[in-house]
Amino acid sequence: MNFHIYHPADALRPFVKQYYYWEDNTRGTIQLPQNLFALGDQYLILMLEGKGEVKPAAHKSFSLTGNSILGHITCASHFQVEGPVKVAVIQLNAYGSYRLLGLHSECFTNYYRDLDIQDNLWSNTASSLKQITNMQEVEELLDKACLTAMESNSCNLKSVDDIADYMLIKLGNVSLEELSERYTISKPTLERLFNTIVGLPPLLYARMIKYRTAMRALQQLNLSEWQLPMEATPFYNHAMFIHDYLQFNHQTPSYFASATATIAQMPGFNLDQVAVAS
Repeated sequence: MNFHIYHPADALRPFVKQYYYWEDNTRGTIQLPQNLFALGDQYLILMLEGKGEVKPAAHKSFSLTGNSILGHITCASHFQVEGPVKVAVIQLNAYGSYRLLGLHSECFTNYYRDLDIQDNLWSNTASSLKQITNMQEVEELLDKACLTAMESNSCNLKSVDDIADYMLIKLGNVSLEELSERYTISKPTLERLFNTIVGLPPLLYARMIKYRTAMRALQQLNLSEWQLPMEATPFYNHAMFIHDYLQFNHQTPSYFASATATIAQMPGFNLDQVAVAS
């Protein structure tokens, strides 16, 4: 199995976070980690070989067979691919899809958008990736495609990028009132703009930030510390954390389920990680 991580050109940041290239000759169904896609990010997926299937807990399953945008995932989801598989992935931040491709929330159906119906850029990029002889060409081809897309798109972020970045700085602990006052914009207008450009209600995005921050914080604790209050996380109490854990992970945290639960039962979560090579 080959798994590579690449970094985008400086001109593409912060819209593009990382590139991934995964090649696996395993035949049959490959189950992928539930934390494959980070909450609050979108992913441009070029399926060069094989096919993938996304099974959201709250929506109908759908297949990834060509070139598509996936996200924002707002509920627990299971992912699998049929190998052999070869795929290139572009990880975008919350507003990267809008800035690079001009895609707003109405363009998506259940977290999914087929890019082959938009233009030939990504199908041509996929064709070029299938012909590579040097793995360094992956980064060059994806940089070129993303820069071309961004230069041909003139969408105005209308301060939503600043709002989203501020929410990250505050670890999701913000209210609509605070955002409305800070950016001198009415709450209805703020919600409308955020929904259009990011594709999520601002308070749901804030919950995602709090949840992934909490998961990273809790993973740093020793087992004996897991029963301590939630001071190490952005959550005010356990009830709020469990509520979001059920939505985003579709099961009760193991350390609340029984006295025999171990830290190994807690699914891992890493903001930047998409897959684990072994």
